[in-house]
Amino acid sequence: MSQPTARTELIRPFRGVSANERQSRRRQLLIDTGVELFGTVGIASVTIRQVCDTSGLTKRYFYESFASLEHLIDAVLEQAVAILAGAVVPAIATSGWRDPRPVIEAGMNALQADPRLTRLLVVETHSGSLTRRRHELIDRAVEIWLTVDADHTEDPAELATRRLLAYAFAGAAGEVAMASVDGHLDLTPDEVTDQLVLLFTRITGAGT
Repeated sequence: MSQPTARTELIRPFRGVSANERQSRRRQLLIDTGVELFGTVGIASVTIRQVCDTSGLTKRYFYESFASLEHLIDAVLEQAVAILAGAVVPAIATSGWRDPRPVIEAGMNALQADPRLTRLLVVETHSGSLTRRRHELIDRAVEIWLTVDADHTEDPAELATRRLLAYAFAGAAGEVAMASVDGHLDLTPDEVTDQLVLLFTRITGAGT
């Protein structure tokens, strides 16, 4: 009978957990650590060493999952987007273009529940090298709204108009969120939500 190879030994389960599963857990731990660090002290202040020290993992395990800090940043932003999308997509699918309040409330509630999401998606992507990510996030948000929308239309002219209006609202909402984070708005979260609903209605003509 042949002897186990070195490769076989490497992938042997440890305490019932496979090597792939352990690697997946380490990767998720690094992402969660990135969410905490990037979402509190800011991306520009974080180093790979800090990520490793905070997570309790060595650099070897960092590079096992990510080629650079930028790759971790991408993964962290993807997770933040997934969390926010998970909150708003069901509302988009049920309330539709004509009733934006459930969608806006769902988004505001998700951001309030975890302020780190606000910093990651609003503050950190507002300037510098991550500006491109902000544009990508807006592109995705617009496409999600237009395709999942309960009031989805296949009419090319109407779809083009809605896309333009969605971009207009997304840009305005992003600036409102940034102003709110910076303390420039003397409004409660509920009041901000009310004003965003009004803004959406005025921009898009929803409900008219």
